[in-house]
This record gives sequence, structure tokens and C-alpha cells, in this order.
Amino acid sequence: MTRIFDAKKGMSRRGLMRLAGGMAAAAIARPAFATPAWITGTPRFISYPFTLGVASGDPLPGGFVLWTRLAPDPFDREAVGGDPVPVGYEVAADPRFRNVVLKGAAVAHPENAHAVHVEVEGLSPGRPYWYRFFAGDEVSPVGRARTAPAAMSPVDRFRFAFASCQQYEVGYFKAYRDMIAQDVELIIHLGDYIYESSWNAPVRRVPVDDARGLDEYRRLHAAYKLDRDLQAAHAHTSWMFTWDDHEVANDYAAEHDEHYEPVDTFLKRRAAAYKAYYEHLPLRMSARPDGPDMRLYQRLWIGDLMEINMLDTRQYRSDHPCQTPEEGGFQRISVDCPDIDDPARTILGARQERWLRWMGDAGAKWTVMAQGMLFSQHDYQVGEGQMIGSEYWDGYRGSRRRVLDLIETRGLTNTVIIGGDVHATYVCDVKKDFNDPASPTLASEFVTTSITSPNGWHDANVASMVDNPHIKLYDGRHRGYTLCDVTKDSWRTDLRIVNDVRRPELEATTSKTFIIEAGRPGPQEA
Repeated sequence: MTRIFDAKKGMSRRGLMRLAGGMAAAAIARPAFATPAWITGTPRFISYPFTLGVASGDPLPGGFVLWTRLAPDPFDREAVGGDPVPVGYEVAADPRFRNVVLKGAAVAHPENAHAVHVEVEGLSPGRPYWYRFFAGDEVSPVGRARTAPAAMSPVDRFRFAFASCQQYEVGYFKAYRDMIAQDVELIIHLGDYIYESSWNAPVRRVPVDDARGLDEYRRLHAAYKLDRDLQAAHAHTSWMFTWDDHEVANDYAAEHDEHYEPVDTFLKRRAAAYKAYYEHLPLRMSARPDGPDMRLYQRLWIGDLMEINMLDTRQYRSDHPCQTPEEGGFQRISVDCPDIDDPARTILGARQERWLRWMGDAGAKWTVMAQGMLFSQHDYQVGEGQMIGSEYWDGYRGSRRRVLDLIETRGLTNTVIIGGDVHATYVCDVKKDFNDPASPTLASEFVTTSITSPNGWHDANVASMVDNPHIKLYDGRHRGYTLCDVTKDSWRTDLRIVNDVRRPELEATTSKTFIIEAGRPGPQEA
């Protein structure tokens, strides 16, 4: 039989069928759902259609978004045909579906890759629910979703994890297996959910060398979604999302890629990437892309305990500072570059910056800025002079200064900034003036290491720590994620690391633990 995805390094057709068979084993009798009158007949599939699993996301106190995609063969665009397909769903208060609280029907349209997004409403806040989908005679795996606690309602404790940078080819996504074992209530993904290009790594393969069109991005998302641990984590609890660069193209900035291809050409590529991203994640209708534009930034309250501000640091930013087509993308540049302090330049865009001014306004105990980059300063130059990363907040010091002014002016002493992108762990005191060690610490920062993506500059960056006393920890040696336990009195961060990602067997440990005491910004090692 012809392989569509190498069996050793990816998912073969035979493997796909085994996966489908395993998922379908627990199928039950399909209940009746109201089907739109304009759809006739009962769909039949060439094989099990829920191969990409199920997911929930964007939780609110009254509901969440449910997602699936009909894909009996995820790499064959004709596998479901060209007609819309009715998909039923059920939401229950228990995992055995003895108490079904909501059911309905949606339509999977071919122009959206037969993906389904259901915005569930009317549920009770701060509790788990279980859900499943039905299509034809087939039943999806069961997923568990969580509603958020009601805004500013009493919440004493919350556990969540955040992650980024999962290059499929270099290793297995087994860190998610540990997140499930830790029973997190929420998973926040901070970007590089897929990588647009193949690295030709020896562990696994993707069916696309370099994605530029919609079908290629869809195939990449499908390949990633076939990872069992990623599927299981999506089925375990609700997620929130922002992106970084590799969902589209390496180091892109708004309408420019790193090679400065013509803007109209790149925006077509961005539109394809954004559409595929939406089609494969549990995002609200408000995030549905309009061509190359897609709003992801949003705000969520975990009762009175925590406010989470999800930011987009890619789509609206000014171009990278002091760069030319010959030297595009991430560069280490001198602080003599005049662009970095230009107040007109922004990493968030004017509209998002205005929206962010309301951060902390409701009065939750902790304020979280969740975004894809390193926020704190990192001077890479050992000794005299300073060299910074053009792509990070260091390259947009006007934007960073405005955020720091907001935190200081509003007295948001319990602000925690979380990020990703760099394939390394950073733990930082966020200073009012990073060049003055005696400057007040205004906030705390944790940057998570990668799920799989490697780091080749650990030693050089460790050597630079002597010039960065506000960085309490830098470590690029390990892969993993960051686990957080939040109470009214303290914030605990466990740096969870896993063994060699080239092996599927899991060993997970905590490398270090940091504590933030409420009212005293700055993480302290436990």
C-alpha cells in the first residue's frame, strides 16, 4: 500500500487506520440531532473521521469553544468530499454522559476543511464538562473542557501550564503527557504550535517542505495533530492561544517576512496560514480571520485570583529595528541603533496598546501578560557595550517603556509576564531600568523552554549573565514546559523538564522552583 506519511518517521496510512480503530473502539449509539433542512442524506466515510481528535478552548464562565475536524485521511483533501456535513455534539456534567446538559448540531463546511467550531454557552462557571461529537454513524473521542470561574468571584487556587515551540520532526510531544499527569486546569500555548518548514530531522517527518499555500499549512497542522500526546492534552482540558512566527514564516514582522518578499505576496501567505491556524484550533468566531487579519488578543479572569491578558506580538508590530533585506529576521544589534527607542515604533500596534491600558482594572490579585517573546532586557555582549535581540521587546523599547509605565502607575505589583520563543528558560526581575541593578523591580517574568525545539546557544548566553543581573536563571539545555500554582498569597512556578525528546518514553522532573510572594515582585528560588 502506498505510504502517505512515512511509518518510521511519521504516520502511515496503516498507522492512521490503527489510530482510527482505537478511537472508534469506545463508540456508542448515536443520538438523534436536528440536521439543517438543506442537508439531506446520512454521511458515510471511507474510514474513521475523527483522526485529529477533539479540543476545547477560550473558556468563559458560561462556556467554551469545542473543536473537531472531519478527516478520515487528513492528507487527502477529497477524503470527505465537497459537501457540507452535519455534526452533532453533546455536553455532559459527567464523563459517562448520564447527565447531558446540552446537545446540538453544527455543519462542517468543505471550504473550512470540514472543521467545526461550537461556541457553548449557558453552563455553570468554574467546573469541568465532558463532550463528544457525532458524524454519520461515527462517534468522536470524549474530551473534557472547563468553564472559567465567574469574573471576580472568590477563587483560592488555580493550576495551569504554559508551553511553546513544538517542532514535530525533532522529537515527541511527551511533555504534554506530564501536563495531564499534573492535572492542570488550563493550558496556555504561547506560539510556534507548528513550524512552517521541514528541518529534515531524523526523528519524524512532516509531509511539507515549506508551506506557502492553504493546503500545505493544513497538511502541517494535520501532521502535528496526529501526535497522540498533543491530542490527549487537548482532550484533557481547555486551552488558550497566541502565536509566534512559525505558524506563518520565520521571524516575520507584520507584513514583512525575513527575506522581504513583496508585501502583497507575503500577505497572501499570511492569510493562508491564519486560515489554517483557525481551522485547527478551538478559537471563537471573533478570531475568525478576514484575509490576512485575525484578532487573537483577549482577556480572561480566573475569578478574583488572576487576570490573563493574551497578547499578539507578531501581527501588528513595526518592522524589526535597523534591518535591511540583506539582514532580515532576528539579529543581534547594538543599542546604538536609533530605531529601538523610537516612540512611534510598536510591538503590539496602537489599537492593542490602547486595549492593554485596561490591564488590571478589575482588581484581580495577579495580573498576567501572556505573549510570545522575551520581555526583559538581555545584553548578549560580555563586557563593554551592549548587543540586544532585534526581534524581542529589546528591539521595541518604546513599547516596553509604555507597558512598564502602566504597571508602575497603576500599582500592579503582582504582574507576571510569561513568554516563549527562545527554546530556553528565563526567570527575571522586570526592572524599571534594566541598566541599573538598584532600579525597582516592577514585575516578574518567566519564559518557558520549548516542547521539542532545540537550543544551540546555551553556553554563550550563560557567559553573558554577568552583564544581566536581573536574569536570575537562564537555561537552554532542557526541553519541557512551565507549571504554575497560584494562590492569593503566592505564585509557585515549577520548571518541568523531560528526558531526551527523541525517545517517546517519558521521564519528567522539576529542575527548579521559584516563588513570588504577593506584593513583592521578583521570583525567588525555593
